[in-house]
Amino acid sequence: PLTKTQRTSLAVFTISRFHEAGDGFVSSQDEQQRLQRFVGAVEREYLPVPFHNFAHAVDVTHGTARLMNIISSESFLTDLEQYVLLIAAVAHDLGHPGVNNGFLSEVGHELALQYNDRSPLENMHCAKLYTIVANPLMNVFSKLSKDQYKEARKNCIEVILHTDMMGHGSMVKDLQMTYQINQEVFSNKIEGPMINGNNIAELEIFTQAETKLLVMECILHSADVSNPCRIWDTSYAWAMVCLEEFFAQGDQEKMLGIPVQFLNDRDKLNKPNSQIGFIEFMIAPFYSAQIRLWPSLHELGDNLTSNLAHWADMWEKEVNPTDEEKGKVHGRVNKVRENMQDASTRGGTQAGQRG
Repeated sequence: PLTKTQRTSLAVFTISRFHEAGDGFVSSQDEQQRLQRFVGAVEREYLPVPFHNFAHAVDVTHGTARLMNIISSESFLTDLEQYVLLIAAVAHDLGHPGVNNGFLSEVGHELALQYNDRSPLENMHCAKLYTIVANPLMNVFSKLSKDQYKEARKNCIEVILHTDMMGHGSMVKDLQMTYQINQEVFSNKIEGPMINGNNIAELEIFTQAETKLLVMECILHSADVSNPCRIWDTSYAWAMVCLEEFFAQGDQEKMLGIPVQFLNDRDKLNKPNSQIGFIEFMIAPFYSAQIRLWPSLHELGDNLTSNLAHWADMWEKEVNPTDEEKGKVHGRVNKVRENMQDASTRGGTQAGQRG
């Protein structure tokens, strides 16, 4: 694992070098030092919990930058919108206590009381971000005009609030709807001029205000839940620390005599089986919806289906299931694989459409 200094440097590098030298919002020595101080302050606010720690924040920042590059976001997002996503990414879990919103509400935690049970963690992350930014030495938005600052703040809050898994299902539906409403454009039935390898008609969809906000929310949320879309060794390592944090919450739930949430009982949960279900029902529909809109993301879908097969093999070794049970799980894995392939070709058959 990286050291604290390496993680801080990686976050600063990812944010400051995302745009070409002289472009963007970190071009002078002063701005570079301000960003350095900001990231240092952010690092100090993260707690040493198993998963939602500074390592995760840096990982999501890097993931956000990578996603923006893969989908050629410069064709439909402004430099400011891209910068906001990177700042939001590094701050998106500030002060995370290692328990979820459901737990905070169940125990009547002060955050749940303060935010009326409505995304208490995500509201707290935003508030902590703007407490840091209030210090002029760490104000990474100091270069902005008043109007730009207002826009940046609105977008920062929106994208961080949409990292709450409670909004996951509706985000998937909105992405699917965006594709369905504009199916003629996306299925290449309308030939048109191109910019950076992108169909201008497609870019026009992503630049509409409502869709643009959805895309920004999607990029950060996607980076946040992208662990199942990495190569297996990385994906497995993140899954283990994530489950460890869930189990630690489950231990607290047992101790307090409150209901133990699904996934949190270390004595009952089969890890591979939990991952198969999580990927199949939550993550796969989200990524297939994204890949339909941006087929250049197909590698994430390939990794996801490969990892799902790994979890299924692990489940077989641990559980020694009947042939019938085995067949059912293989069927589920194959269904996800077919959906991903269908998404990457947008329902077509030419492999050439995947590039």
